[in-house]
This record gives sequence, structure tokens and C-alpha cells, in this order.
Amino acid sequence: MGKKLIAVPAALGVAAVWFGSHAGAGFATGRQEVEYFVQFGWHAVWIGLFSMSILGFAIYNGLEFARLHKTYDYRSFFKKLYAPPQKLQSVPYLGLVLPTLWELLYLYAAILATGGVIAGASKLLNETLDIPYVIGVILIGGLLLVFTIFGAGLVRGASVFMAAFIILALIIVTGLGIKLGAANLGKVVAERTTRAGFPKILYMALLYGAFQSVLLAPIVSVSESLKSRKDTFLAAFSGFLVNGAMLVLVCIMLLSFFPVVIHKVLAVRYVTAQLGYNWLNVLYSLILFFAFISTGVGLIFGVVKRFETTWTKDSGFFKGMRRKRIAICLTCLLVSGGISLFGLTAIVAKGYGSLGLFSIFLTIIPLLFIAPFKNRKARKEKA
Repeated sequence: MGKKLIAVPAALGVAAVWFGSHAGAGFATGRQEVEYFVQFGWHAVWIGLFSMSILGFAIYNGLEFARLHKTYDYRSFFKKLYAPPQKLQSVPYLGLVLPTLWELLYLYAAILATGGVIAGASKLLNETLDIPYVIGVILIGGLLLVFTIFGAGLVRGASVFMAAFIILALIIVTGLGIKLGAANLGKVVAERTTRAGFPKILYMALLYGAFQSVLLAPIVSVSESLKSRKDTFLAAFSGFLVNGAMLVLVCIMLLSFFPVVIHKVLAVRYVTAQLGYNWLNVLYSLILFFAFISTGVGLIFGVVKRFETTWTKDSGFFKGMRRKRIAICLTCLLVSGGISLFGLTAIVAKGYGSLGLFSIFLTIIPLLFIAPFKNRKARKEKA
């Protein structure tokens, strides 16, 4: 009985880290939804669930793999996942190339996305509180540092709070937006308005799920509390429900203002402006802020978790895990902060499609086909 009571919050905490990492700059502004779903027409009312179902199954396999093999940093996780069969283990570098490629992929995604987070949050502070942009970069970097250095427990706890706020606030925003645009939404759906062939729509949904699959790193990094297969399923299924439902809700709201909304960089802000409520603009600003922070915390902690496991020697100032985390985190934040100075639009506009394409081969396919096989083998060995 006691184990069940403990397992539910732990699983929900992992699911919250997933949603918090997903609901970043691109998601909260609506630009990702427009780019991958809404611009193609009425299929946006459901195609997001297809995308999240593929991702959800991949995440479940990944969490279960991490639990069975005790691999909670992405380096050891993918080294184990990509490990070649016994017959091929003598081939030079075969077990090294793919883990190294995935690490480069994740580091690129984490640094780029965190740069977008810092840029977006700093811009938000500048517009709402008149805080200078560079000062905002320093403040947001400091906040991410505090959350990250205190470990998985704080990351999970903070993510639960921020995810709950984002979900409740987005439900209010999307509910009002769908109500205002209901007539246009009905027209788009009734006329089956579409701007692409079905294969293209499915491909874009797959690409979206593939790009989001790099979030496996921060999700796995806080999953040590999952003690059974049931816990793993609950974490993955809860994450699928929350991410799928919120993605579809935002897509339906944006589709209510189709086709005008597809030309708006800040698509959700455009909708809130049409509603004409000042308090709603404040609420949306808070959504953006929490979305930025939750994503940055999850991504940076994934990097910290990877390198703290290999930094085993204590020397000079770097004695103890916390000081090492500070050093790793500061290094990431300095690079991301530099990237953030290019601005959110420049960061979001480039690189995400290619990241998704590489992720299909490096993350989605291995998680869907290799991980289940190795998971079954691990269960048999432990039985």
C-alpha cells in the first residue's frame, strides 16, 4: 500500500518533467504547432495525438530500459542501448560511434533550446517589467542554475508546480480562444480544409515527435524513483495524456483563427490579443515565463546528469557533487547565454527540422525496435 502511494507522485513527477521540457519557447508561443500541424488545415484537430502516441511509446521503452539497466544519464543509456550483439563486439569503434553521435545531437539541442529559453524569457522580462535584456539573461541564467544544482528531487518538484500552472492557464486561454473562433473552426473542419497531402501531414507529425524525442535525456535523468514496470507505464501514459491533450487543445485554438494565424510568429499571443482581456495578457506572460524556465531546467539537468557521473575525481575547488554541478551548469549557461543574444526568432527558425530528421534514426527507431528487445532480455535474466 505504501509503495503505491509513493509511486504515483514519482511517476507524475517524471511526466511533469516531460511536459515541462516539451512546453518551451516554440510550444508556448504556438510557433511549433503552426509549423508542424496547423498550417496544413483541419487535420490539426487530431494529428498531434498521433505524434504524441509514437513519442509516448518511445518514452515508455526508454524509461523501462533505464530502470532495468540502471542508466539514468544519457551517455550510459545510449551506450547500453546501442551496444552491438556479441558477435560484433570485436569490430573497432562500433559501440562508440552511435552513442557519440547521439550525444552531439543532444548537446546541440540542449544548448540551442536553452539559448531560446534564455532569449525568450529575457525578452519577456524586458517587455513586461522593463528589465534590460542583458540583465534578464543574467537573472534567468541564475534561476536555471539554482534549480539545476540541487538535483533530481528539486527538478521534479519544480516541474510538477510549473506544469500544473501551465496546464491550468492554457486550458483557460484555449477555452476562450476556441469559443471566440468557434464559427471559423466549424467551417474549416466541415469543409475539410487542407493545404498538404496526407503523407506530408503524417511526415510532419513524425518529425515533430522525433524532434521531441531528444527530451528523453532530461526525462530519464529524473526517473530513478520509478521502481517497477507499473511505475514506468504510469509515468509514460500520464505524460502522453498531458502532452497530447495540451498539444491538441492549442492546435484547435490556433485552427480557430486559420488561415490568418499561420503568418503570426507569436501565434498564441495573437489569439489572446483578439480576446481583448488585459488580465489574459498577464496570464499568458506567466505561461510563457514558466514554460521557458521548465524547459531550461529539464534540458540543462540532462547535461549535468550526464557529466557528473564521469567527473569522479575531486581536486581543488571542485570537491563534492554540488560544486561540480555548478561548474557544468555554468558552462552550459554561458554558451546558451551567448546564443540567446541572437534572439528567439533566429534560434527557433533554424535547425529544428534537421534535428528531427536525425532523431528519427538516432532515437525513435532504436527506442521503438531495439529497446523492447533488450528490455525483454533483461527481464528474463532477472526472473
